[in-house]
Amino acid sequence: MAGVFEAVTDVRGIMVRLGLAQPSSRAFVIGTAAAGVAYLARFPKQAFRDDGSMKPLSLLSSEPDATNTHFLLVPVIAAGAGYLFT
Repeated sequence: MAGVFEAVTDVRGIMVRLGLAQPSSRAFVIGTAAAGVAYLARFPKQAFRDDGSMKPLSLLSSEPDATNTHFLLVPVIAAGAGYLFT
């Protein structure tokens, strides 16, 4: 019973072993990480209320505190760039 060992020698091999071989999986991870960082940093501040909840998007809601700046803009752009450029 001999074991098979694979030598991982570069960044591409590391990404494949972690399950990030497809651009869509890399984009998901990048978007999730960007969303977590943006939420912890409360960026953009116009998208949040004083109690920490998110304001609705003004295109979809008629609430008086709705905003054009939305929290999901940052992770969507980061995920799109990750999909296109990696």
